[in-house]
Amino acid sequence: MTRKLLMSVAALAVAAGSILSTAARAADDVTLMLDWTPGGLAGAWYLGAKNGCFGDKGINLTVERGYGGGDTVTKIAAGVAPFGTADLSSIMLGKITAGAKVKAIMPIYSTSPVAVAVLADSGIGKIADLEGKTIAHAPGDSGIKILPIAFGKAGADFAKVKVETVEAATLSGLLIQGQVNAITTFVTTAMLINAAAQKAGKEVKTINFASELGVYSNSLLASEDTIAKNPALVARFKEAAICSFEAAKADPDGAVEAMNAVVGGLDMAVHTGIAKAALPLVFEDAKFKASGFGWNMDGVAATLDVAKQAQGVTTDLTPADFIYEK
Repeated sequence: MTRKLLMSVAALAVAAGSILSTAARAADDVTLMLDWTPGGLAGAWYLGAKNGCFGDKGINLTVERGYGGGDTVTKIAAGVAPFGTADLSSIMLGKITAGAKVKAIMPIYSTSPVAVAVLADSGIGKIADLEGKTIAHAPGDSGIKILPIAFGKAGADFAKVKVETVEAATLSGLLIQGQVNAITTFVTTAMLINAAAQKAGKEVKTINFASELGVYSNSLLASEDTIAKNPALVARFKEAAICSFEAAKADPDGAVEAMNAVVGGLDMAVHTGIAKAALPLVFEDAKFKASGFGWNMDGVAATLDVAKQAQGVTTDLTPADFIYEK
């Protein structure tokens, strides 16, 4: 009897040791590279690191700032970090033009935040109303390249629009002062423009024209090397990411607080407002309602089509070549 008891205890000890060993092996130090500086709904990553979304999946997360989506795509392909965030169109163009060995593994924004801002009393309520008007944009702005596609979809003539390229710092002032009729912007940051307008006794509204194109926007990507060598990590990271954004939806204030605790110096009110403005882009689009954090292939195809038209490129790659979903 004693011998059997000892054997049972020994067996339990071996099993416990095996479980602990497996847990230890599952813990990974992982870096996520953003497409820009931390702000707004990027707080979801910091909240997930704080509340256990990543820890419960055996991931010790470090978040690093980026220097533009294209740069992040290049660095993820080069192995600087295993995961990153960038617009799906940037991921696609990186593969098309530079052969970047990356794939998008999860949509974050199921619709694009690209918009035009106009004065609320301008009488401009839809894309077609911009015919005969002046639109200003900053150098390198992506929205102005997409706008002609939206005009075509709306049956409007973009050739009837006067386009001006101005310094980014002057955009809001030109609109508020009535020197231009519209500016390209994002629905997530339009609240900042409206705050400035209200000081002048005016109000700004947005037309989210990109939402009519059915495209995806900000997405989570991984290198093809990471996907091939560690698909289990990719799956765990995606699960943790979903947990993080669902937590941020429930507590956007907490997400921004978690982010500020790490990076410091954030205007809490501004970034909380931006985070709340971004939540519908994640959770309220028809593609999300149909596919959740999985890929809707019609949306992937629409994103590829818009990216090719906007940048004037061609490719033999299919929509499925740009994504990974297991």
